[in-house]
Amino acid sequence: TEETCQKFGVRVGSYKGKKVHFYPYYKDNSLVACKVRDKDKNFSFIGDSSNPPLFGQNLWSSGKKIIVTEGEIDCLTVSQLQSNKWPVVSLPNGAQSAKKYIQKNLEWLEYFETVVLMFDNDQPGRDAVAECAPLFTPGRCKVAALPLKDANDMLMTGRGAEVIQAIWNAKPFRPDGI
Repeated sequence: TEETCQKFGVRVGSYKGKKVHFYPYYKDNSLVACKVRDKDKNFSFIGDSSNPPLFGQNLWSSGKKIIVTEGEIDCLTVSQLQSNKWPVVSLPNGAQSAKKYIQKNLEWLEYFETVVLMFDNDQPGRDAVAECAPLFTPGRCKVAALPLKDANDMLMTGRGAEVIQAIWNAKPFRPDGI
């Protein structure tokens, strides 16, 4: 919705002659980079993309629970389904770089009592959960499972309520053998 896009600062505009979405990344309340996405899911960054924070990180500081998604649209979807009231962030570069960005932002994420990983329901998403969940203090990380590929697919097929249920039903991460 427009309200969700305004909360996160997402804009639509033109870039290199194409209509695109702009996803802003802020660090210390300053815009450091903007991810650009066209209709064909081609991505690029404008600005300093060498070490971006998590998308949406500037909106939250601490609390009971935060959800981490793989991409910006899923972040927006989960936030919208929660009336834009509860903390949600996403990775800057998807599952392939999840461990890198979780490690860089681990101290900040640990300000929340519970961190729910809601990565895509595909092999890269499952691999990213397996790499990231052990990084957290034992008992802090939970894993949410969706029946479709991601939160946005759930919303687009009229199954948004199941996303919220998946957050509540997220299972605590347990390392093998414990």
